[in-house]
Amino acid sequence: MVRIITDSAADFEHSESEKLGITTIPLAVYIDGKEYKDDFLHSKERFYRLAKLSKDLPKTSQPSPYIYECALKKARDNGESVVVITVSSALSGSYQSAILARDLLGYEECYVIDSKSASAGQKLLVKEALRLRDNGFTAKEIADSLLKFRKRIIVYACIDDIKYLYGGGRHTNAAVLLGSTGRIKPVISITESGSVAFEAKTIGMRHGMNHMLMSLKKFGIDQNYPLYIMHTNTKNLALYFSKLIISKGIPFDEGSIVSVGSVVGSHIGEGSTGIAFVKKE
Repeated sequence: MVRIITDSAADFEHSESEKLGITTIPLAVYIDGKEYKDDFLHSKERFYRLAKLSKDLPKTSQPSPYIYECALKKARDNGESVVVITVSSALSGSYQSAILARDLLGYEECYVIDSKSASAGQKLLVKEALRLRDNGFTAKEIADSLLKFRKRIIVYACIDDIKYLYGGGRHTNAAVLLGSTGRIKPVISITESGSVAFEAKTIGMRHGMNHMLMSLKKFGIDQNYPLYIMHTNTKNLALYFSKLIISKGIPFDEGSIVSVGSVVGSHIGEGSTGIAFVKKE
């Protein structure tokens, strides 16, 4: 049996994780100095309410190696091999914590994969791991395949308020835009190295969406995999984006709308939207 473990930055809903048999390691978020686990109250909406009331921007924290160690020890004691898929190491220390836990246990049948992504991009990698597992692949075979597959995952987001990127230090050019008019909505991407890159400065969210749609034409979508729309507590915006995508003749399933949780939400803020997909080979 191969167990798939990921962290909460993959933005699986709790019911979805349970149904798929995924073990999810919670990251932490600090709001006004108080620590909350990413799965606190099982409510992403509560995070955005607290963040809006907070005096300071929320901060995230990686899980300790001990939390990973507990999950890995349980899997090892059950005789399972493990594939761990973490949020990008350029965005969090979750990957390093998992590596340390594996090495402390001397767990040879544990393979730790840096997704080089986050949210729905990371989710695509986890779903591929599940597909391979269900098709009889070993943990090593899954890990080897994921290292190639992750290069095909494309993630874009249009940010409503640049202060979150600036405050989180995730992009050095954010400071240049900080004083811009509120109508400026920057489009960012996650690079192949797993870091955040500035793509464009657009006027209004509609123009930002159109810019992201251009990426679908640029790369082409492998329709064997889902096209995800992400949103940070703005589902109506995601629904509007889905209609825009469908109007361009691109198939989309409303079930592929992903609500972004506190880990990624702390760095891009409420009111943002984005897409994640697998490009054609």
